[in-house]
Amino acid sequence: MSSMIKRFFVALTFVTSGALLGIAQRSFPEVPESEANSVNTNLWRTTLELIPKAPDYNDPKAWALNPHLDPSHTLKKPKGFARRVPELESGDKDMTAEVFFIHPTMLLEGPTWNADLGDEEMNESVDVWPIRHQASAFAGAGRVFAPRYRQAHVRIFSLGDSLSWAAAEIAYQDVKAAFLRFLEWSDDRPIVLAGHSQGSFHGRRLLQEFFDGTELSKRLVAAYLPGMDMYAHEFDTLPLCQEPTQTGCLCTWMTYGRGYIPPWLLRKMAAPDFASVLITHPVTWNAAELSSDYAEHLGVLRPSFRLSKARAMKGQITPQGVLWVDAPKVLGGKVLQRKNWHSGDINLFWVNIHQNVMTRTAKWAANQDKTSTND
Repeated sequence: MSSMIKRFFVALTFVTSGALLGIAQRSFPEVPESEANSVNTNLWRTTLELIPKAPDYNDPKAWALNPHLDPSHTLKKPKGFARRVPELESGDKDMTAEVFFIHPTMLLEGPTWNADLGDEEMNESVDVWPIRHQASAFAGAGRVFAPRYRQAHVRIFSLGDSLSWAAAEIAYQDVKAAFLRFLEWSDDRPIVLAGHSQGSFHGRRLLQEFFDGTELSKRLVAAYLPGMDMYAHEFDTLPLCQEPTQTGCLCTWMTYGRGYIPPWLLRKMAAPDFASVLITHPVTWNAAELSSDYAEHLGVLRPSFRLSKARAMKGQITPQGVLWVDAPKVLGGKVLQRKNWHSGDINLFWVNIHQNVMTRTAKWAANQDKTSTND
């Protein structure tokens, strides 16, 4: 279990240091020298070979979650759910959206460039950590689908060379293939797209390819893609979510301790054409409310898979487009405070996210009913 914990939290912290950028037309970001130099580069393969076998997404084993192929693929509610979110306990039964969740990087070690879906230890790590602790935040909207994919090794975000892009492309092509099967099974139901870190990296490409300016955008409840810096120029018509009930839009944020500006952002700020990062506040969900108070925070999901600590977090959107959070309002909160809260992008705001995705899904359905009535 300790190795799985390490994979999850180290992966998320390491990847955010790279401040992932967008599609292959731009260079990868860099990671701090101390982290980049700590890796034994002699162990890395100088070719992608041997490339792991591509998944067959008609096989339930190619999915961490696929309730269409295997009805037993469901997510449990966290411990303490009924007490922490009683107002949502009965509402989720009527939600009809389909959720497509892309998990973050868990491949931290070894010479390979892409994960092998036959690696049972890796699959267990994915299931125990990002699927259970992150994908569960979106389960109130409807059925959750989460593909296993040949995720790229975390080092691609520090190297950014041709092998890195090739490894990222292998990962994305898996995600795309899984999404195409997902679309076949989802009929005309509304869609929630969600992910984190490398999952958001691939989720952005899905938005660009399948939703931005397309007919499918009408089915988009919202995309929740935190842990990735995204920019307005990357989308033609897809808007940033500006209000808590807005649909067909993007929610994204990156979480840091108050006062901390990461090196990647400092470098960007020095550029003459700097544009702020897109951001939605994961508590207020309102572009007009840049700061949240402790009272608005509904709860944290702990590593023990238990909800706790409502009114523990307070956050403010910076002019540069990142979320600064104050020290948690708990015993020893100042000791717990850190510069980089990437690993908590979802877990710190789990209940707020759970509530908001249900609110947007209900609003999407209400809009459809209104349209049908008008017709």
